[in-house]
Amino acid sequence: MLVEAAHRLNLTTVILDADYSPAKQINALRGVNHVNGSFSSRDDILALAQDCDLLTTEIEHVDASVLEDIEKEGRVEIQPSSKTIRIIQDKYLQKEFLQSHNVATAESVAIKDGVTVENVGEKFGYPFMLKSRTLAYDGRGNYAVMGEEDVKDAVAALKDRPLYAEKWAEFKMELAVMVVKQKDGKCLSYPTVETVHENNICKLVYAPARGISETVRQEARKLAERAVEHLPGAGIFGVEMFLLQDGGMNNTSIFRKIQLG
Repeated sequence: MLVEAAHRLNLTTVILDADYSPAKQINALRGVNHVNGSFSSRDDILALAQDCDLLTTEIEHVDASVLEDIEKEGRVEIQPSSKTIRIIQDKYLQKEFLQSHNVATAESVAIKDGVTVENVGEKFGYPFMLKSRTLAYDGRGNYAVMGEEDVKDAVAALKDRPLYAEKWAEFKMELAVMVVKQKDGKCLSYPTVETVHENNICKLVYAPARGISETVRQEARKLAERAVEHLPGAGIFGVEMFLLQDGGMNNTSIFRKIQLG
């Protein structure tokens, strides 16, 4: 989407992605030397940076350490900051960040330092969500622990991952807001939408969100802007949240939606 908008403005983008990716095809005839490779490859990201004045990322699953090194070198601008990418790519750190800035979020606990999944059942009751802190999206890395009998299977399903547990949220619907953070720190947001998921994948988006008041839509936008305003650097972010049965809102995650280029 970013490449398409940039193309209309006659801005040149260089893309790091698999060969023949849709983003590359948009400006394929401009003679741009796109990079075939992986977001997680240090060498590929460095190769991309050689042809960029500004480097940004579509998704948080990138090598943040190489972005940090590029920032220190100072030749290429990184937006958002590598610090923001580190916060977003660890879902538990993200929760702690949101809570530190008084943004509503589900109660969570890290599975470490003697805290076990069984302990969480005693603390939160059942059901609760067991989640991977990293590389989790579209339902991947999540396990709904419905009862004590599910603990063993949940741990086996998410083995060898850093984990945290999240208190179950009885929600009415899922909402999302796209937030633009400018370099001066000001945040602007798009109208609140309703997201409908099937098998943990977003299938439909209704804009504006259905069946809720304009007051609720505006409160969702304010919550989303508060979630983003303290993140270092500029960028465009998606903020997903639950609308709870009691009408309150509970922020669940921030994700990046900018094309790497």
